[in-house]
This record gives sequence, structure tokens and C-alpha cells, in this order.
Amino acid sequence: MQMMVRRNLRLSTLTVFLMCSAPLFADEGSWTIGPRTLPPSAGASEVFQGYLAKLPPPDVTAAKADVFETAEQWEDWVRPRDEATAAAARKLAKALSVSATPDTIAGVRVYRVDPPEIAAEHKGHLFLHVHGGAYVLNGGEAGTFEAILLASHLKIAVLSIDYRMPPAHPAPAAREDVIAVWNKLLEDRSHSGVAMGGSSGGAGLTMAAIQHMIESGTDLPTVLFLGTPGADATKTGDTKYLNEGVDPGLIAWDGVPAEALKLYAGDYALTDPMISPIYGEFNGFPPSYLISGSRDLMLSDTIRTHRKLRQAGVDADLHVYEGQAHAEYLIFLNAPESAEHFAELNRFVLKHLPAPLATESAVSNELNEVDIPKSVAY
Repeated sequence: MQMMVRRNLRLSTLTVFLMCSAPLFADEGSWTIGPRTLPPSAGASEVFQGYLAKLPPPDVTAAKADVFETAEQWEDWVRPRDEATAAAARKLAKALSVSATPDTIAGVRVYRVDPPEIAAEHKGHLFLHVHGGAYVLNGGEAGTFEAILLASHLKIAVLSIDYRMPPAHPAPAAREDVIAVWNKLLEDRSHSGVAMGGSSGGAGLTMAAIQHMIESGTDLPTVLFLGTPGADATKTGDTKYLNEGVDPGLIAWDGVPAEALKLYAGDYALTDPMISPIYGEFNGFPPSYLISGSRDLMLSDTIRTHRKLRQAGVDADLHVYEGQAHAEYLIFLNAPESAEHFAELNRFVLKHLPAPLATESAVSNELNEVDIPKSVAY
């Protein structure tokens, strides 16, 4: 009997402790996490580990100091980065024998990006590419960098949209351009057989455009590529905190990413689905392929997007690579992870067609010496 009383007393004491502790943790909410040491990503390929070993720790303080107050300051920051990326895109296209021809559709500048040969399984298919760059970077030729890789790896015809961007053209200009091109394409071809998407801001813009298409009853592309999507313009999600100083490209949310999205939003609230499609509807979305990495500042955006898609009953595949930061499949081109990404994407796009999973990069070794700007993966 005494033993039972003592046991009940211990249980009661534990219950009281838990009941008293729960509000304390709930009220405090945030956790303060002390300095940590991040070892190399042992689960990554040897090639990718070699790239990581050469990277210096990101300078968070300097990244947060990148705040621009005028349009001229933004343009001065963007210009050299776009010039470097455009030069890299031209060299990439030459090495892969891919052509990138400027054109205009519905008054919007585009690039027709074609591989030397279209794969038999992609005859008649089109990849409508929406470039990334935090809605401020990668205008003009710079925006074709990812499109060239898509054309080469998938052996598919690509149409890349050079949409308008701030500071001259904040939202809704970018979405209007994407919708205008899509509607014009529908005049001459069926929506079936068209894949659409891109990385980062390009994926976010794709999501916002799809939501608009669904609302307006427009036919949709067959399948989407949402590469580490910029789904939320607010600082929401664990990895925007946990991966600060871990992602060597974006480095920290407070700085260029946050300020660029404010510039893009213009008169819209950051939580408006036009700017942050994560707050919009996902019912009716096409099948979607998503990719991110364990060191990606925007891994949480990718995870949350995937859950929203699955909750809406959408066929959605999520691929997360160990050690990879934001869109590094566009930077470390000779790493196996990059080749795997494009092969997995191709399999998802084809879905019901036979498509072998490549194990080697389609990128020429001649590009080993190319200094690929980090802004490629913004």
C-alpha cells in the first residue's frame, strides 16, 4: 500500500511538473541555440565534398549589411552579377552545343534554347522555363543558364521567359509576362506535353502563375519543376534560421533575399499569394518535382510546398540532397548530385515513358575552370 502511495505521489508530481512546464515553453516560444561546429557532409559524394572543402565559412555580418535604398544601388549591385552569369551561360552553351536564340512572344522577351538533338521521347514536348534570381537577378542572357542545362540534360526544347523585374517593374509585372507567354502558346499548341518551372524565384513565380491559371480556368502545363521554391517572402520556416551562415549562397535571409522580395512585392503584402504562393490554393496543381538540400536556407519553403501539394492530393516528389545549399545543382555541375537531379527530373517529366537514370554529368570537363557566379543559384 505504501509503495502504491509513493508511486502515485511520483506520478502526480511528474504530472504537475509537466503541466507547469508546458505553458512556460509555449510562452517562451523561441529557442536560443549556441555556437555549433558543422563538420563536412559525409553523406555527400566525394566530388561534392571536395567542393565544400574549398568554401570559406559564409560571412553573415557582411551579408546582412547588403541593404540598398535606391533603384540605382540595386542596379549597380545586379549589373556585374548578371554580366558574369551571362558570360558563364554563353560558355556553357558553347561547351554543350546548345543554342539560345532571343525572340519575343506576346510582347515579352524570351529565349528559345535548343539542344543539338531532341530525344525521341521528347519529340513535340516543350519545357517552359522561368528563371530564378530573387526577382531582381538573371535578366537577359543570364536567365538562360539553367535553361541551357535543362535542354542539354533532358534533350528537350526549352523556352525561357525573360520577364520584367524590379526596381523598374515590381509585381505583378513578372506574373503578367509569364501568363501572357503561356496564353499565346496555347493559341498554337496543346497544353499537354508542356513542362514548366525553374529554381528559386522562378519556382515561386511558376506557383503564382499556376494559381492564377487555375482561378481563371486556363489549361495548365502537364508537369511542374519547383526547384527549391521561393514560396514564402516572409522569414517563416525553421531553415531560414537554422541554416543562416550555413548556406554559402544566400547566407542569411536578412539582407539581399528579404530586401529583394520587398522590392518585388511593391504595393502587395508579403503574404499575398501573388508574392508568397504558399498562402494560396494548391488544389488542381499539376504533378510537381521539388528539390532542395540539407544546407539550403529555403529548405523549409520546399518542405512546406511539398506538404501543401500532398495535402491537396497532388502527385509530388521531393528530393533533398545531403550537404547541398540553395540550388547548388546549378553551381557544382560536375558533382554526381547535379547529374542525378536532372535525371530524376527527366524521369518525373516523362513519368510514364522509359527514361534511363544518368550517372554521369552531361557537362563538359572544359568547364572545370569556369568561375560560376553564386548569383546563378539565387
